[in-house]
Amino acid sequence: MSLGLIPQEIIEQVKDRTDILDVVSGYVTLSKAGQNFKGLCPFHSEKTPSFMVSPSRQIFHCFGCGTGGNAFTFVMKMEGTSFPETIRELARKAGIAVPEAAPGFRPAQDTGNREKLETLNEAAQAWFMHNLTQAEAGRDARLYLKERGMFEDTLEAFGFGYAPESWDGLLKHLLKNGYTLPDLLAGGLITTKDGAGRNPKDASGYYDKFRARVMFPIRDLRKKVIGFGGRILGEGMPKYLNSPETPLFSKGRALYLLEKAREAAGKTDTVIIVEGYFDAIALHQAGITNVVATLGTALTPDHIRTIRRYVTKVVLLFDPDEAGVRAALRTLDLFVDSGLGVKVVSLPSGDDPDTFIRNQGTEVFAQMQEKAPSLLDFAVEHSLKRAGSTVIEDRIRSVDEILRILQKTSNRLEKEECTKRVAERLGVNQQRLIERYPELRPREMRQARRDAPVSVPSAGARFKGTPEERDLVHLLLQGQLLPAEVRRLEAETFSMPACKLIVEIALRTLDEGRVSVRATLDEALADVACATVATELSMLDQPYDDVRQHVTDCLGRLERKKLEGALGRLITQLRVAEQEGRTDEAQRLNDEVNALRLQKSGRATVSSAPSA
Repeated sequence: MSLGLIPQEIIEQVKDRTDILDVVSGYVTLSKAGQNFKGLCPFHSEKTPSFMVSPSRQIFHCFGCGTGGNAFTFVMKMEGTSFPETIRELARKAGIAVPEAAPGFRPAQDTGNREKLETLNEAAQAWFMHNLTQAEAGRDARLYLKERGMFEDTLEAFGFGYAPESWDGLLKHLLKNGYTLPDLLAGGLITTKDGAGRNPKDASGYYDKFRARVMFPIRDLRKKVIGFGGRILGEGMPKYLNSPETPLFSKGRALYLLEKAREAAGKTDTVIIVEGYFDAIALHQAGITNVVATLGTALTPDHIRTIRRYVTKVVLLFDPDEAGVRAALRTLDLFVDSGLGVKVVSLPSGDDPDTFIRNQGTEVFAQMQEKAPSLLDFAVEHSLKRAGSTVIEDRIRSVDEILRILQKTSNRLEKEECTKRVAERLGVNQQRLIERYPELRPREMRQARRDAPVSVPSAGARFKGTPEERDLVHLLLQGQLLPAEVRRLEAETFSMPACKLIVEIALRTLDEGRVSVRATLDEALADVACATVATELSMLDQPYDDVRQHVTDCLGRLERKKLEGALGRLITQLRVAEQEGRTDEAQRLNDEVNALRLQKSGRATVSSAPSA
């Protein structure tokens, strides 16, 4: 058997040699919680951890949003990759050779297909890089990069390229290599000419999106090219141009050089955020490698969620002009309540990170970073400078916006500390601010509840079945059901489809008197509708005074429910037979109804008898 052209035995090898704790730790900061690990969920915003990872079961589950699965599921959700892509990437990390697809195989002819777009981008990237090396075509671009302080090995390491001034050089090159106009449009590499037709077979209606520009490949964490940025040579607008939104690329989610900065950021627990491609590369070139850049857009909530996976500290290094200051100030609202400590490094007027690091060096930069003010202090200081007044009311009004932002934090201690710092900078008593802004007052009872750590729920928060269904499947996936008890399970008695499927799988995997929990769980996780229920019930912390008695009681309730259902159906059939005058059939059905009633009565007696 194979899946996605990868033999099943290879998939099993990858599964056996992949530790979910290692995989998840590459994205989420985890801490020990009993036998499991917990952290902030990467799939939704939360302030206290509800995301759990179980090394023993090799699964994860978020008790906040309900997302769950295994290492494969996690990577697919984080990276948006297909199952075969995920297997190949994890196999590479595990040192397992995966057979190549059959000759002539190409991904499905779907312009939104990620694999096809990745292949298209790699082909475009190779063409851009080739152009830069050409003596005549790439001369101006090479000269420009040299003037910007880029070394030869930097050009290669960061994949610099060049898009020539011709209108359709890339278009013709890619068409010649088997790609189609819909492919190029889906990848954001070509644009429709004004007033031209949109015939997908007529290349004359289209032209290259990037022309006369130094090209930067934008990569994801797998180091696959997902888009491009281009800096124009000479004068012209826009100075920088990015790929449009595609199935692979969104500038509101991507961070330039994160794939290179991730390891260094994790080691230092700090990421430096700059605004431009050259700023980020100049710092990397100087040996400061925990640096990423936004892509011509302000920081977004998606960026913050991404950053929180790796670090607890952030340094903002924006241009020292007014636009750069405004960019830093805009982030205050984003970072409040994020759990991230944020500093702002202000460079001398006339410098940007690129020129500063070349002129002053890394030691001076390190000293500036060490002495840098917090984002809150930076924002207050800037507001006070703008106020330019000695009247205290004017000074307070100048930081009104900052105080309104501080009201949003749900962390009482953080709110009090920030209010204290603002009061000190204003030169007023902290109580004066609290009286002016009642929302800043401590709310002990409510905040205590908000700040309390979230533990693993003792009952399925999203489970929709009956309590006995929940407890039996929970104990089954915990490996606490005896083989004889598993054999008493009947899938049709479970009202929840996911539980029915888990029971069916368990009965199939019951082998030589032993319940194969891992095999049951693995197969359940392969079903999208079943995976979240399986991970939730696997990781519940549900105490029972007497497991065996509780199982007996749950099984008894399910069996009575089955009898009641059968009895109801027979009574309905009996009434119909009596109404239609089918005497013999009515008598037979009446006998069956009485027999079931007697059986139900006997089971009720046994269930109510005291246990030995």
